[in-house]
Amino acid sequence: MVVIILGILAVVVAPRFQGTGGVAEYTYQARLISSLRTMQQRAMNDTREDYCFQVNIFTGANSSFGPPTLIYKNSTRALSCSTTIDSSEEAAYMVANIDEMEADNVTITSGGGSILFNRFGCPDNGSGFCANAIEITFQGDTEVSVCIESQGYIHACD
Repeated sequence: MVVIILGILAVVVAPRFQGTGGVAEYTYQARLISSLRTMQQRAMNDTREDYCFQVNIFTGANSSFGPPTLIYKNSTRALSCSTTIDSSEEAAYMVANIDEMEADNVTITSGGGSILFNRFGCPDNGSGFCANAIEITFQGDTEVSVCIESQGYIHACD
């Protein structure tokens, strides 16, 4: 009887613990949420008008995300507003680069561009006011999304 129960468990339960389907997508989802919240906090704490507090997101074959630069000195305004991704070691905790996303077979299918935060912590379309809600979607074995509400609430979408 015990052998039969163990056999049934081995057939039904074991495959659920062996597969990694969807793990990479959820990992990138959590990393993007962390990156966005970090930049949002910087925007709310550093209220100088001269700097951009944004996360750049690239979709498709170039899927990647991260901030343009984390250096906010007087001479680097152009760097903090650029559409590149900072590849320095200081920014590594906020970046997912093309190579690692490609190796995990994950792409960003929607929501690309520069997500800029204003001093109130909401996504800004450049007008100084809160923009519409934004959804960024990761596609791999499964599809997961990150939502940024117009009021600034950043969360995993349902």
